[in-house]
Amino acid sequence: MTFIKKSILFLSLISVVSCSAEETPSAPPISDITIDNFPIIDGSDSTDPLRTILMCKILGFNYKWERRPFTQEPGADIKMIVPEYTCSEDERIYLSTHCLKQSNTHMSFMNLIDDKVEMVIAARLISRDEKVYAEENGVTLIGKPIAKDALTFMVNPLNPVNNLSISQLQRIYTGEITNWKEVGGNDEEINPFVRNRNSGSQEKFETLVMDGLTIGDFPELQVGLTMMSPYYQLEEDKQGIGYSPFYYYSVIVDNGSTRAIGINGVEMTKENIISNTYPYTTEVYAAVRSDIDRNSTAYKLFEFLTTAEGQNIVNESGYVPLDKASSVRSIYGANDITLSTIYTDLQGISHKTRQKGIMIKTDVYRDGKKHSTKILAE
Repeated sequence: MTFIKKSILFLSLISVVSCSAEETPSAPPISDITIDNFPIIDGSDSTDPLRTILMCKILGFNYKWERRPFTQEPGADIKMIVPEYTCSEDERIYLSTHCLKQSNTHMSFMNLIDDKVEMVIAARLISRDEKVYAEENGVTLIGKPIAKDALTFMVNPLNPVNNLSISQLQRIYTGEITNWKEVGGNDEEINPFVRNRNSGSQEKFETLVMDGLTIGDFPELQVGLTMMSPYYQLEEDKQGIGYSPFYYYSVIVDNGSTRAIGINGVEMTKENIISNTYPYTTEVYAAVRSDIDRNSTAYKLFEFLTTAEGQNIVNESGYVPLDKASSVRSIYGANDITLSTIYTDLQGISHKTRQKGIMIKTDVYRDGKKHSTKILAE
């Protein structure tokens, strides 16, 4: 199977900071969520099963896991959730095409900023580029962790290396280590691959693993901008190394085309995510706009995800539930959600809402901190 063949068939379908609460909050009233008012939810490819199961549970549909072709090539399949709809065909189409969007991580956040969707469930925080775009449009987001995952490093199954230290991994990706024999493998050149900018995996890799180190000039995965890229690449390249969310590796793909390696002597297993012993344990996030109607069905679902019942759905999807429920924070990193927003005109007069002309926008948080002011114009 050629790389180009695989890449042209599908694009990626793909992904806020946390603060622990002492107790799991009580469930918000979601019994009034129906097909007609079900919110528009977008997100990363890796969180698609969770979004679909959430819809099924809320609306009372059964579902099943099935392997479906990712491309038309034999054996190129993934596991996905297939709802068993008990509604009209028009309602099924409405739910599957209007309410459950399947954008990649980057586009889902862009859609949320543009107010095209009501909630995002993704495997990462907002990216640097998305934050700039949000600020340019006078938009802030709020979000919270809803599940635990991990960034998994993978090699070809024929590669004898089973573990890398954090230092070895970083030095491979800075270009200091170039041969597998330097880390206990065969005398072969290492082929490190990176994901495309703004992908969920790439953002996590740069911030969680490299942490400010300069990444070598390595090629992006040759098979395109899909979540399956690392699997296609490493299936045919026994000298390569790449990365992917553990959930996608272990639940959605799970076909033996790649093999996860341990980091710092800790195996890449679900048990080690639960215990927080794996070094690159991460979180999955839900995000909404800060101006969302707190009585909307989207906000009810946003709150529901970290209730005991919501965490049961997270667990049923195959993700690792949170240790404790997490409360909301501003995506800009203040200690709580926005308490108020003040708009000031050039005469120094404050307004509660944005007016025409040049304004200075200041977000004031509950802890007294202020977000950097922004000059807006209409």
